[in-house]
Amino acid sequence: MTIWCPDISAASGPIYLAVADAIEADIRAGVLTVGDRLPPQRELAYQLGVTLGTVTRAYREAERRRLLRGETGRGTYVAPEEIAVSPLIPREERSGDLDLARNFAYPHLNPDLSKGLARIARTPGIDRLNGFVPSEGLSSHREAGAELFKLFGLTADPSNIALTCGAQHGIQVLLQALFKPGDAVAVDEFTYPSILNSAPHLGLRLISIPLRRGECGAFYGMDPDALADAAKAQDVKGVFVMPNMHNPTTHTMTLAEREAIVSVARQHGLKIIEDDPYTPFVGECPQAFGMLAPELTASIASISKLISPGSRIGFVHVPRTYGNSVRNLIGESTWMASPITAELIAGWVRDGTVRRSVAKKRAANIERYATAVRVLGSEQMMQGGPNKVFAWVGLPGGADPTAVEATLAHQGVAVLSSRYFQVRDKEPKPYLRITFGSIVGDTEFARAMERLRDAIAQAGDGRWGLAQVG
Repeated sequence: MTIWCPDISAASGPIYLAVADAIEADIRAGVLTVGDRLPPQRELAYQLGVTLGTVTRAYREAERRRLLRGETGRGTYVAPEEIAVSPLIPREERSGDLDLARNFAYPHLNPDLSKGLARIARTPGIDRLNGFVPSEGLSSHREAGAELFKLFGLTADPSNIALTCGAQHGIQVLLQALFKPGDAVAVDEFTYPSILNSAPHLGLRLISIPLRRGECGAFYGMDPDALADAAKAQDVKGVFVMPNMHNPTTHTMTLAEREAIVSVARQHGLKIIEDDPYTPFVGECPQAFGMLAPELTASIASISKLISPGSRIGFVHVPRTYGNSVRNLIGESTWMASPITAELIAGWVRDGTVRRSVAKKRAANIERYATAVRVLGSEQMMQGGPNKVFAWVGLPGGADPTAVEATLAHQGVAVLSSRYFQVRDKEPKPYLRITFGSIVGDTEFARAMERLRDAIAQAGDGRWGLAQVG
């Protein structure tokens, strides 16, 4: 097709919005069709006589509207109306795949649901749970949330807690409560896939900040100097952190690393979102960001990764300044988290079920990690540890992680390439994330690790040192 170039001469508002509007209008008019490649950003900027940053913002806005999709190394294309289902989303039918991709932490060791429901049935005043409750949740459930936050290293005030429909809902609520459309939020160069998807849809810009590296090649915490530079050069307003079991690298930030990020946040007025659902598996950790900088930090505690994804209950703890915004956003999005399942979770928190379940899962994880080390061998680069429920595996010789992922998929093994954890315009790095707890049987898990080992061997002959760090 002829190189597409919109007429924005009559635009009265921001130019980037005019370009995004023109993309949408031409798609609706059939001028642009599914699969059409748009001009490179620099070329379109030259044609329009605007800055490269203007076109970059326009393409990002169009991606937020799900009009375009960017493909690393290939360009930007008109997106199909139907978007492929993410491999992170479970399907009802059982495919028989050996799942090292989705991080379902030992669901076969979850508490007995029938006993939990029987307890709820005996709850005095149970009918109240079948009605509307305040958007932030009942006080008894918020008090249970404060108890749960202790497992995450945070002394929480129940009056500053609100219940959400899981951690992902909590992330979206906090992004909206703390930031405005157009704001920039810093994330690690590898980060949680959910924020990579949700933040742009809310009109936020994600700024990728490098992680520090160790001599053995292991990834450490976010580079505080790079964060400070981004705060000045790109007007960053906040930072998203996973300090205790970083997803996907598994690193646990030291106290010094946390204090360095807090120092930058205070100097530049950055708000902090602390999301670390796997913390109780790690055990004792340095102080949470919510303790180091309570005036800046909004923290999330989720039950899904611990014992009960089906309950869809999460908790957010925020500085009092943002309490009303959080309540309103919960009300506007879902009105409230289910008080019925909140009662289920509150009971499990109070009677020690959560702690006992996590202890059983930690013991199982020690065995799975030992199997992974045995099968992959001590020369394979694998960042993690016996108290980490997933691992970050390096590929030899800069091998293409997407190709290795596809090779394993043909063999019935699901893994995740680094591309799921990077902002879209970054070239995938030679790493895979593998999880330990989604496969029920130990024999099947060992078989999956053997296929992974063979696929890595086929990818190259490089030698890596085992990095049991994080």
